[in-house]
Parts: sequence; structure tokens; C-alpha cells
Amino acid sequence: MRRRTLLIVVISVVLGAVLAGGAYWRWTDSPRYALQRLALALKTKNMPEVFNYLDLKAILNNFIEDSSQEPDDPSGKEDEWSRMSRKMGGKLARVFLPKLFDSFEKEIKGAMEKYLLNLDNTQIIGIAAAATTAQIEVQGEQAQVTVVDPKSKQPFRFQMLRQPETGTWQIVSINYQDLKKFTKREFQGP
Repeated sequence: MRRRTLLIVVISVVLGAVLAGGAYWRWTDSPRYALQRLALALKTKNMPEVFNYLDLKAILNNFIEDSSQEPDDPSGKEDEWSRMSRKMGGKLARVFLPKLFDSFEKEIKGAMEKYLLNLDNTQIIGIAAAATTAQIEVQGEQAQVTVVDPKSKQPFRFQMLRQPETGTWQIVSINYQDLKKFTKREFQGP
């Protein structure tokens, strides 16, 4: 009887450890974990770690692509000249901006780093809370993330992609319209 009880206890402990290990592995392999690590890196001012979770070149390329798309203008007041200019500007941007990014990547990272290092503790706590409450829809190696600003109640959407080499989830695209609203609130005021 004693041996049987011991066997059940040992099996229960091993099974519990396997389940806990699997849950931990699943957690550390999730986009939410990457977002929380990003928030922790901001809190500790570890900028190299912050940039591990951001693919700046992909963000720029996706930003160019999104900004050159048809505007969300239901009135259809955009004339042919404006439409043609926007498309031509988008094509030029797709050719030149990635090359400019390569040339000025250090300066771009420096400007972002300066902005991120100046975030106060309240803003960083807000980012950590947003990472915890974000809506995340994972589809294979991609994740669509929606964060809601508690003050304005405006959504901020972005896309993450699991990098095949490292398995790390990185932000690769930011919704153009959401970014426009955010920069207007952040840098121009209400």
C-alpha cells in the first residue's frame, strides 16, 4: 500500500512538472511575453534589448506601403492629380527611403532611443499595462496586436512576426492611421 501511494505521488509530481514546463515554454514563446520583455527593457533603460523587439527597417517599409495606399475618404474628393501624385510619391519612397534608412539607421535609432529614455515611470507603467491587456490574435508566425489607450480610448494596432532565426517576436508593422493619431496627440497636443 505504501509503495503504491509513493508511486502515485511520484507520477503526480512528474506530470505536474511536465505540465508546468510546457506552460512556461508556451508562455515564453508568445507575443505577449515579448511585449512584456519590451516593457521591462524600457523600464531598465536597456536600449539594445528594446531594439531586439523592434524591426525598424520592416516598420519603415510597411509604413511606406500603408501611407501610399488609397486614403479612407468616403466622399471621394481626391482628384486624379492628387491620386497620381500619391502613387508616384509612394513608388519613390519605396525606392529611396530604405536606402536612406540604411544610411541613417544609427541616427534613427539614436532619436528613438532619446525619446524612449525620456519616458517617465507613469508612461512605462502604462506600456507594461497595455502589454498585459492587449488583444493578440496569433495566426501562425504572425500576430495582430491591438492596444487601447486608457485616456483617449483609441486603439493602437500593430503586427508582430516571429523571427525564424531567433524565434523572437518583433514588431514589424504599425497601423498608419493609428500612428498618425498617436503622433498628433503626443507631439502636437489635443
